[in-house]
Amino acid sequence: MIAVLALLTIGLFQKEVFAENVNTFSIQPLDENGNVNENGYYHIIDEPGKQRTVSIRVYNLSEEEISVNVTVNPASTNQNGIPSYLGEESYDASLIHRMDQLVAIEESELLIPAGSSVLTTLIISLPQEEWEGDILGGIRFTEKKNQQSEQTVTHEVAYTVGILLNRVGGSAVENELSLNEVTASQRNYRNHIEANLQNRAAVIVRDMSIQSSIYREGSGTPIYTYDAYELRMAPNSNFNFGIPAGNQPIEAGNYVLKMQVTADEKEYRFEQSFSITNADARKLNQSAVNLERTTSYMSYGIFVGIGVILVLLVMWWTRRRTRRKKRRKRPMI
Repeated sequence: MIAVLALLTIGLFQKEVFAENVNTFSIQPLDENGNVNENGYYHIIDEPGKQRTVSIRVYNLSEEEISVNVTVNPASTNQNGIPSYLGEESYDASLIHRMDQLVAIEESELLIPAGSSVLTTLIISLPQEEWEGDILGGIRFTEKKNQQSEQTVTHEVAYTVGILLNRVGGSAVENELSLNEVTASQRNYRNHIEANLQNRAAVIVRDMSIQSSIYREGSGTPIYTYDAYELRMAPNSNFNFGIPAGNQPIEAGNYVLKMQVTADEKEYRFEQSFSITNADARKLNQSAVNLERTTSYMSYGIFVGIGVILVLLVMWWTRRRTRRKKRRKRPMI
């Protein structure tokens, strides 16, 4: 079960390409005996304090020397509800065993001649003390970019090799979810309500579904609803679950968020109040790109049109009245 789980959650291949679809390098994970690691990731089950040495071969597929950066990152959960191995500025407060503190890399930058390859070695040290659950992270390889003109379009390729550490004889750990802050925000210039979900346990959440509804305080009718399925979470991580606010402007006021979360068959129900200030609503609505403003613009135009007509009528009536007065004052001959 855990091997299959590891395959689903850390057998990760990340590739970002801009301009030409050309790979300048590739990688091949090897096991401790130097043989090809067919899984594409490392799942190590051992006793506390043990060390494992593994190697990864990096191939230069181009016709010139390249430089590849190597980094080790703990796993986090991105805003789409997927485990991520990109480096973060900060990690969840519940994360005790960080992968970047357990894995030593031989070199953080690899210079690889054209058409050649280099072997980089990693020493994986399991925690000295006993622990329960999953320790998850990844080794990330990215080509170092040369400084080029801003007008030059470049391409980038990145690979990640996952690492999952478990203790021999370790006890099973259940996920432990909690709902933290709820705020109004934006994604890609579209208004969202963001609810921060936290997994405080050292276990991968491999199948999570969320049903969410947002109500005005005191109302039983939801104004926003959003459901998501097949989400996952890294151990000891948190992420902002985004609830789209649609194409109508957000209004200031007091609200209530209700969520039903199923994480690996464990049920949670959350309810939390939050507020949106006038300043925040105005700021978000001004920068949102998908709001339906036609109705308000039409109303504004109608009012302006009526105002202009009234002004013209008043001017016409005033001039007409003035002319009549002049005619009455004209002397008779």
